[in-house]
Amino acid sequence: MKKVAGLSLILVMLVTISSWAQSSSPALYQMRTKESSVTEKRFRKILGDNYDGQDQNRRAYDDDRKRRRKKQQQSTQDADENNGYGSGPDYAWPTHLIEMSIRFSPSLDLNTAEGTGSYTGFRSNGAGVRMSVGPSLDYFFFKNRYAFSTGLWYTIKRSGFQMPGSFGQTIWNPGAPEKESIYNLQYLQVPLTVKLFANNIAPNMRLYIQTGGLVSIKLAERALDQPRNGLYLAESGGDRRQYGFGDVEMLLGTGIQYKINQNNAFNIGLSYQRGLINVARGSQLISKNRVVALDLGFKF
Repeated sequence: MKKVAGLSLILVMLVTISSWAQSSSPALYQMRTKESSVTEKRFRKILGDNYDGQDQNRRAYDDDRKRRRKKQQQSTQDADENNGYGSGPDYAWPTHLIEMSIRFSPSLDLNTAEGTGSYTGFRSNGAGVRMSVGPSLDYFFFKNRYAFSTGLWYTIKRSGFQMPGSFGQTIWNPGAPEKESIYNLQYLQVPLTVKLFANNIAPNMRLYIQTGGLVSIKLAERALDQPRNGLYLAESGGDRRQYGFGDVEMLLGTGIQYKINQNNAFNIGLSYQRGLINVARGSQLISKNRVVALDLGFKF
């Protein structure tokens, strides 16, 4: 310790002399500078490179600057991920104003039945599985949170009835066994809905709610099991149409969108379609469609 204290005192004296020499004589200052350089080398040889603490301070400063740079880069990366459905709130403008997807939707179809007059005693005969497929389009009108959603879906629906055995007969026979009727109705559907996307519920995953309406245009109707289809046989051997030209429905759905990269995502959800108008052609028979669907989609 005494040796170190003595060397420190010598160093202070040399600095003082150097300052005085610089102010009094440039030549003397240069000579003193050379002597100071030699003295500093001797100090480093005896006490080590970090004898005055400058190297340690410099390393600490460099480490702190690296930590700040790394933290800033991480913050920028997190912000970019949030803009692409990362782990935080997603309030950014979408990378694509219009997003397209393909929708495939198996559904459980049923219908109501209420008959009067010659259709008295009609009732529905259960549910059946049908399908819907087609493109969907989402147009974002407020950041990546709200979108107008439409599309063009080819949809097959099931409509069925149970009826008294005497239906379609000229002679009333109360003991005749009951009849049944099942039709496949083919529609071209145009959804007019709004999608509301919520905050992320997990990394790359967010919840959405869809609500609005459907305009359905009937393309065809087909009676199943024609030899035993009571409605088909009763109406002039099936020459007469049994259903109207279309339907208007309310749609309510919810689901999850899972983003797999910057442009593509999977959609999975459930939707409910409730028909608002009578689809049966006869004025004495009122039937409305009800559909519960599993919505599967791929966004591109």
